[in-house]
Amino acid sequence: MSLKAKYNFLHLFYWFTGCCINGFIAVFLQSKGLSNTEIGIVTGGSCVATIFLSPFMSSLISKIKGMTIKKLMTFLMLTTVLLYIAMAFLPIPAFLVMIFYVIMYALNMSTVPMLTMIAMNYINEGTYVNFGLARGIGSASWATSALIFGQVVSFLGANILSIAYCVFALVTLFILYHLPESKITKTEEVQEEGSVVTVIKKYKIFFFLLLGFCFMFSGATAIGTYLINIVKSLGGNTSLYGVAMFAMAFSELPVMMTVPKLMKKFNSVTLILVASIFYICRNYTIGLAPNLIVLIIGMMFQGLSYGLFTGVITYYVTYNLDTQDQMSGQTMIGIMTSGIGSTLGNVLGGILQDTIGLNALFTFVYLMTALGAVIIFICKFVSLKVKK
Repeated sequence: MSLKAKYNFLHLFYWFTGCCINGFIAVFLQSKGLSNTEIGIVTGGSCVATIFLSPFMSSLISKIKGMTIKKLMTFLMLTTVLLYIAMAFLPIPAFLVMIFYVIMYALNMSTVPMLTMIAMNYINEGTYVNFGLARGIGSASWATSALIFGQVVSFLGANILSIAYCVFALVTLFILYHLPESKITKTEEVQEEGSVVTVIKKYKIFFFLLLGFCFMFSGATAIGTYLINIVKSLGGNTSLYGVAMFAMAFSELPVMMTVPKLMKKFNSVTLILVASIFYICRNYTIGLAPNLIVLIIGMMFQGLSYGLFTGVITYYVTYNLDTQDQMSGQTMIGIMTSGIGSTLGNVLGGILQDTIGLNALFTFVYLMTALGAVIIFICKFVSLKVKK
């Protein structure tokens, strides 16, 4: 099997596991008796932990002799398996479930930039790997698993998610084991500890693009985490929640597949601006949806918003940041989105629902999305002036 095929399969099964943890987080935690506010604390705490944990985990590759991205990912995923199984089947109190999920979620999110860097290292070595295609396949697998588990959870309960994660994680690690090590993963090639701060100072347009992404992502996260509540408010159930998740994730596949071609024809910042416009379409359509059909239409803007933005910003790091800064750059994407952005969306989204109601959640989404889009527009304007 070719390297490209192995990497595609890696994404296929990795994002199966991602859906088991992230896609049904509210469903799983509600089954354990947690309120919206408590779910917000768990997901927000996880994201705060990711802000510090992700760069720390990346730095271990340079600190520990013989450590590689593959070995570190293996350790993190196996730890996550044990935590998920414990939460699902051991009679542990709610507060311990919250602590375990914070750790598990943070460990899981810390593996995302590593998965990306595997591809980027191959590309820097001169071995072509289509990250956009692989990530699109991952989105399709997320979509398929969301559709399937939306039905399965309705009949078998949320604990089935932990078993599925265990199976898919082991398959992911099997594929990861058979991927060749990149020469660039050697210690001397990895960034120095604390270089995330250096990247912020050195690449200001990149930082502000991520800041805009952060705010828009916070709105999208608030919708995603509490989507089950939105679906139920429109008369749906867990099965229809799975359908909505399927529509959202599957829309990413065609967009992410075409990102490398789009970047040959259009400027990166221009594509990011287009993605921010579709973020407005996505989040406002979902918030204003009068029924489930319009909701699903809004979810299908996911590809042209999140899918386009993620694909372009990932390649942006590879083509615009120095080699020694690229791991920090990929880590920053995770910090600003899964870290800060998700924290805002999860914590405030949960509190606003429990104290004021669902409409307050939508107001927050509208404000964050608009603020993020304005920042991206300013970045585009500044980048044009710099070129002149």
